[in-house]
Amino acid sequence: EAYCTNHQVASFIWAVIRSIVPPDLLGDRSIWRALRLNISKFVGLQRFEMFDLSQCLHRLESSQPPFLSQIRISDCCCYKLWVCIGNCSCAKEGSCNSSKSKIRLHNRLFRHWIYWLFSSLVVPVISNYFYVTERQFDKLQVFYYPKPVWMKLADNATVYLKEQNYEQLNDASYMSIIAKRRFGFSRVRFLPKKNKMRIVANTKAPCEIKAYDQNKRSFFVKSVNSSLKELHAILRRVKNENPYALGSSVFGYHDVYQKLYRFHQEIKGALLMVPLVYIVVGDVSKAFD
Repeated sequence: EAYCTNHQVASFIWAVIRSIVPPDLLGDRSIWRALRLNISKFVGLQRFEMFDLSQCLHRLESSQPPFLSQIRISDCCCYKLWVCIGNCSCAKEGSCNSSKSKIRLHNRLFRHWIYWLFSSLVVPVISNYFYVTERQFDKLQVFYYPKPVWMKLADNATVYLKEQNYEQLNDASYMSIIAKRRFGFSRVRFLPKKNKMRIVANTKAPCEIKAYDQNKRSFFVKSVNSSLKELHAILRRVKNENPYALGSSVFGYHDVYQKLYRFHQEIKGALLMVPLVYIVVGDVSKAFD
């Protein structure tokens, strides 16, 4: 397989962190182990799962790096502001109970440090070095493809599309089509399969038209689906008034279920034994006008 395992991705991220972040900021080996564990959990998230700051801090708050102990209350910007102006509640509390305020200050700085580490280092490393996507038959699991590998896969898929049903437009043809209609194109992305790539079109999102003239700005046009709303409403009305006019056409999974349910009830009521059902699958990849 062309994708990297979660362990490989987490190890790569940790190697980048070790090469960028000064050792004093990473603490001792116990903090290293906790950080690597949390990074591995972050990398192993499935689609739609969340990862909050408390999960980033798992097993870390009890063992803070030594550099925090060198920070004094007087080094805090709030304290310096209070000394000059006299309106900092944080520093006022520190003047009364320096030990508790110092602990609160260290905890707050440590939480900010871990948040920065994940948001400004871990996430950018992933987005810059990996293309993150799902696969056709593993829609909840996340897969990490190194960007050079993904570019090669995408280029091969693009060549295949050109050999089949698609044609690449030049700038002049592209702009002439846009000028004649009020909606844009669908957004297309590739979804990896076992041995090839599947093309997936998103017709719901608005289309950004990039201006090739430097003096003009890019602009957005309506999505393909929005331009078909009136036609969709007409077809639904035809279907409601005359259900048999559109034959076996369906408008969603609910319609599919209703048709299968009625078919099953008719078969079940007419015969004592339900006969074998044969499902025919047709390839519609070349069904274009």
